Amino acid sequence: MLRRLSLAAAASALAAHTAHRASCRSNPDGITKLRHQDYSLADHNHGKARVRVLRVRRESATHIVQEYTVATRLFSPIYSAVFTEEDNRALVATDTQKNTVYIVAKRSSATTPEGFGIDICRHLLHEYPMLSAVEVDVNETIWQRVMNDGVPHEHGFTKVTPEVNTARVRLTRDEKDQPVVVSGVKGLTVLKTTQSGFTEYLQDKYTLLPPTYERCMATEMAAEWRYLPGKAGTVDYSSVRAEVNKQLLNGYFGPSKGGVYSVSLQATIYDIGCLVLSAAPDISSISISTPNLHYLPFRSLEALGEKFEDDVFIPTNEPSGSIQCKVAR
Repeated sequence: MLRRLSLAAAASALAAHTAHRASCRSNPDGITKLRHQDYSLADHNHGKARVRVLRVRRESATHIVQEYTVATRLFSPIYSAVFTEEDNRALVATDTQKNTVYIVAKRSSATTPEGFGIDICRHLLHEYPMLSAVEVDVNETIWQRVMNDGVPHEHGFTKVTPEVNTARVRLTRDEKDQPVVVSGVKGLTVLKTTQSGFTEYLQDKYTLLPPTYERCMATEMAAEWRYLPGKAGTVDYSSVRAEVNKQLLNGYFGPSKGGVYSVSLQATIYDIGCLVLSAAPDISSISISTPNLHYLPFRSLEALGEKFEDDVFIPTNEPSGSIQCKVAR
């Protein structure tokens, strides 16, 4: 008797749920009536953005800190029904994707944002067979170990801002062992106080900028680099990143003694791209973006009784020049 009551109750609950779902479906004569007429779903994905996680890796007394901000995007042909048929049955919720980031953070042994992104992609493809592809963006906040009298602190760190290491990973079910990886850095803020000028540019009736052979040159650099086919899953991401960062600074500043003269930011970032490709043979191309951070000469010093000697400037970044290039093999 108890069992029959239980089955009857379950059947009643199922019927009520089915009726409720039917009652909650959109009225096809209302806002949704255009769905199946002239308009198709051209593209779709869904994911979770701004998932922040801090990992503390404890290696005996010495700790390692990794802070990531993650975005996930899931792709599946059957997910078109979520958009066009109001059918959520196979949908991996964005909250589930958020939880996945923390699960992978616990289990993963990755030491780079690229490796962490690959591990998240593999986990999602393994757990959810309906997925055809996964994309993951990982931004790494950089924490630098504190030095006390030249000795590295075991568990003390300071945040490096605003520089962020970036990685974008795409993994498909058809090619699960061949991730597509784009590494990068953004917010790399650099300033040189001399060895920069800007002259011989087009001047017409709209030009007010005076030519100069001496100026401060500053930018908040962003760069992304891609790997040669077949290399993305096998390279040492940490070593490549270290080499790229070295060449970004080398190309911008030049040698410690004397530096290198820049006739334009355009020429400088092209040189940087060439240096990167020469030093990192696993990279196929690098894209560099350099919005100007202007430091304008305060020539009004002369009206105030002082002499301007390339020593007092007004910082401003709005409006700013936007200079980009891509250098490839």
